[in-house]
Formats: sequence, structure tokens, C-alpha cells
Amino acid sequence: MQERILHYLKKSHGYISGEEISHHLNISRAGIWKNIQELRKHGYEIIAVPHLGYSLVASPDKLFPFEIKFDLGTKIFGQKIVYYETVHSTMDEAFELGVEGAPEGTVVCAEGQTKGRGRLGRSWASPKGKGIYMSIILRPQLSPSEVARLTLLCAVAVSEAIKKVTGLEPAIKWPNDLMVDNLKLAGILTELSAEVDQVKFVVVGIGLNVNSSTSQLPFGGTSIKTVLQKSFSRVEIIQEILRAFERWYERLKKEGFSPVVHQWKELSLTLGRRIRIVDPAGTTEGEAFDIDKDGGLLIRNDMGTIVKKMAGDVVVVR
Repeated sequence: MQERILHYLKKSHGYISGEEISHHLNISRAGIWKNIQELRKHGYEIIAVPHLGYSLVASPDKLFPFEIKFDLGTKIFGQKIVYYETVHSTMDEAFELGVEGAPEGTVVCAEGQTKGRGRLGRSWASPKGKGIYMSIILRPQLSPSEVARLTLLCAVAVSEAIKKVTGLEPAIKWPNDLMVDNLKLAGILTELSAEVDQVKFVVVGIGLNVNSSTSQLPFGGTSIKTVLQKSFSRVEIIQEILRAFERWYERLKKEGFSPVVHQWKELSLTLGRRIRIVDPAGTTEGEAFDIDKDGGLLIRNDMGTIVKKMAGDVVVVR
């Protein structure tokens, strides 16, 4: 009922009478007042004026499912949202939901994580109420070897969304980091459940530093607020990420990987640079000159040999 009352308050763009809400929702005036009081406890600033009614003045910067869904406009992404105040890891929760058969586009988000993680088992700083920590379940028609495409696609979508909401233009460091001034702004993690030749589902995790202070982030990290010196609505950013991700995901299905590759290259911080990459096979150094059809990084070493890498830590050699 609270979500329905909020819907009317948001749509009214001003005052709406208790009588009108009562008529539309078939609830007593006393019931409306009780729900309004509960919404205020959640951080909604709602004023009541005799003979005018109720008006929503401000909403809390909380990732409530209703807030994310309001005017979202997507068909798949975000139609089901699981919200936590605090959770160990949205990736773990989303993976469990994937095993249980949760539909494609299901989003798990949290205000904070106690064991947020990035690639290679590293931790991801998740100060409560300051960033976007979410995981999305996908059920793509891809082979396991093609799943790396989704990491690159997601990076393109998140970069596009950040630019649209804030004007900031993060670059992409292969394979999964969004960077501003050589500092990490966001990270993307992809995990899958698959058989030998068939993907059951994929969970794509996004960690984005929005309103975090420098002291809340590890060395080498930054946030949108730190760069632009102002706070931004996390709801607005998460909505735009879901819209952009869905657009690119549908485009991947219809047009293949080429459009993603083209846009990724436009945003790349890695290609055309001499880099050193470390993975379990050892260290490779050379020029990163392209990515292939699976999202692998192609490196030309000093012997002229082309080496393909699907994962690893990249350092630009100055």
C-alpha cells in the first residue's frame, strides 16, 4: 500500500487530497495517514496541508525497489528487484537466486556489503549508502567461452549511463574496470553456472563508487562525488545503468558482438598502450592492440608474437 500511495504522490507533481487517494486505493483516511507516517520513518519528506492534501517534497537516497522501478521503462532488467539494507555479497545472493530459477533481469542490490568482492577474490569496499552494489541475473544464449563478452558489454553500458547522468566520461581498463584520472571508479565481475557447452545463467556484478569520500575507499580508488565535488542520486544512476545495459544486451542478441567491440574500443584505456599483464601463466609484456571476438585481449610481444589473454592484471608500462 505504501508503494501505491507513493506512486500517486510522485505522479501528482504537487498536492493530492487524502480523499482522492482514499477513493483510488479504497483505503480509509486513517489508513492513508498511518502509511504516510511509515513512509516518513523511511526518510520520505511528505507534508500535509489542510484543504490541499499531501505533497512529496523529497525522497531518501535509498535503493528501494519501488524507487528504482518508478518510470524505469525497461522490459526485463529490474522487473524483479531483491533489496537488502546490508548483505555479505550481492553476487552470492544473486547466484543462489539463479540456481533457484529466478528470471532473467532479476536485480539484487544492497545499501552496503560486508564481504563485497571483485575479481580474483579481492574485496570491494562497500561503504553503506554511498555506492551502487548490485548483481544482475542473465540467461544468455552464449557458450561459456563467449561469456566474457558480457563483461565488456556491461562496462560500455555503465560508462554510458554515468556520462548521461553526471557528464563524467570514465574510460575502460581491460577487462573490467572503469577509470577516471587513472583511479578506479567502478568494477565489474562476471560469474556463471554452466555445463560443458551450455550456459545456465550468468551473474554480472557492478560496484560503483558514487558518493563515497576518499577516506572510505582503498588506495587507487575514486568516486563520482570526489571527481565532480557534488553528490548524485544513486537511484537515478542505477536506473540509467539498467536501461543502458538492457539496450546493449538486446543489441548483442540482434546484431552480434561487433557494435559492443566498436564502442568498447572508443572508451578503451588499454588499447594502443604498452602493457604488462600477469596471470597464472606468468607475465606478458607488449603492445595491447586489439580485442577478439570473445573479448580476449590481443598483445603483440617484443618477438612479434601475438598472445591472447582472457584474464589477468593489466599495468600500463610507462
